[in-house]
This record gives sequence, structure tokens and C-alpha cells, in this order.
Amino acid sequence: MLEQHAVVLEEVLPLSLEKGEVDTVRRARLMLDNMALLKALLVMDDHLLMDDDNREAISSLETKIDLLLLLVGKGIQGLEPLPPFYSCSLGAEDLYWEAASSADFPHENGPVCVALFLRPRIAMPLFLPGTLQMSLTQPEGSAEALFRYHLHFELNARVQESLDRLIFRHHRRSIARQKDHHHFSAE
Repeated sequence: MLEQHAVVLEEVLPLSLEKGEVDTVRRARLMLDNMALLKALLVMDDHLLMDDDNREAISSLETKIDLLLLLVGKGIQGLEPLPPFYSCSLGAEDLYWEAASSADFPHENGPVCVALFLRPRIAMPLFLPGTLQMSLTQPEGSAEALFRYHLHFELNARVQESLDRLIFRHHRRSIARQKDHHHFSAE
């Protein structure tokens, strides 16, 4: 996966896109939705950063919020299935993914809005309006070409700050898991 940022969130996530420019009114509404989603995800992650005294209470609250969002998400998800999953790399202002087919995505470069489901169990996407670029790549040892997509997006300042915090927390946990795994395998 192409990495242009030092700190990225790498996951296999569902995503879809809509071609075309996002008008000012819709963009403002999408940023409000993004802010609500990111606040909820950050609150859900807060218990991982607390000391032991507060962790149990926060964990209990997080479980209740998680359950509520899951129930709401399942209701929404029942109305429309999740889009296909892709291996994604999300940075501060860029999203990268690869696909074996270009059927779901436009061939030309241009303005789009990507709906990225950061927590597939919660059917609330992060909306990323931006400019899409596509290129072909041939992985080593493979006879088939892959379509590599790069979305450069711009969010408002508050949403960007929350996304940066979420990506950083995810990155920090990923490094901690790698250290723990390395520590256990070395013993």
C-alpha cells in the first residue's frame, strides 16, 4: 500500500464514492455529520487512555454507547448494505486504496465524495470530499494489474483536528500491539 504520511490508519474498510463536486450547503452538512461520528469514535477510544481508576467507569459507558450506535447502525444498515471492502491507508489529507477492477470507480480524475466506514459495525461513514486520481500498478510476481486510487481531501479545521487525533491514536495502538507481539515472540 502506498504510504505518503508517517502516521496512517491502515485497515480493510468499506467505501463508496459519488462523482461530482459537493456544493457548499451539502459540504457543511457532511462536516457536521463527520464531527458527530469522530466525536463518538474518540469517546469510544478514550477509555484506552485513562488510568485504572477511571477505566472501568469509562469502559462501562463506552459499552453502552457502542451498543446504542450498533443498534442504530444495524437499523440504518438494514436499509442499505455496506459497500465493498478495500485495503485502505488513511492519512491526514489523503486516502489510498487499491482495487482489482475499476467498475465501481470513475476512470477519470476529478471531484468525488468518498464515504468511508471507519467502524463497519456502525453504519455511519466519514465523508471525504476531494479530488480522485487513479493509476495502474503491477504488483511484483503478479500477472494482474491493480487500480490504485488516491483521494486528496479537505475537511474543515475542527473535523480535521478530530480525524488527526483518531489516526494518531490508532497508529499509537498499532505500534503498541507490534511491540507486544515482538516482545512475546522474542521470549
